[in-house]
Amino acid sequence: MPSKKIFLLLGAFWLLIIGGFIASKEFTLRTGQEVLLKTVPVDPRDLFRGDYVILRYEIGTLDLKTIPGGNQTFKPRDAVYVTLAVGGKYAAASSVSAVPPAGGLFLKGTVKDTHSSRMTVEYGIESYFVPEGKGRVIERQLGRTVDVKAAVDTSGTAVIRSLLLDGKEVSFSN
Repeated sequence: MPSKKIFLLLGAFWLLIIGGFIASKEFTLRTGQEVLLKTVPVDPRDLFRGDYVILRYEIGTLDLKTIPGGNQTFKPRDAVYVTLAVGGKYAAASSVSAVPPAGGLFLKGTVKDTHSSRMTVEYGIESYFVPEGKGRVIERQLGRTVDVKAAVDTSGTAVIRSLLLDGKEVSFSN
């Protein structure tokens, strides 16, 4: 009898963890501030792997000589906070810091690499999953403008809301 209780407790524990993860992403989608992020071209041979699309962002490469806060020392795997300015069509990086800003719109990222005065940052939204067998639709769109509409919460976590091709939301409905 005790082993049955342990099994049920473990099952409940894992359901709670998975439910919490889903709930946190859903909370960000519902309450986060929406921003439009500009993607940069990706080698077509690497764009589609399985049933997801690999995305890179203009704000993923920062010039530490020109961006405020770039005089700090950053190493790979460091957490960074990139403040966003939403003045034009796209959100743009306006500063970088090793500590979270006191307020405003920012993304929390991880330093992937640094080379001289350039730093590559990943924000956890570099993959866009598509329904099985539908990735070819995206693959055939190379050369068109690909943008990402994302929701960003107050802790800097981003979740992709949708993928846009030439300003139109991609739909995978049959």
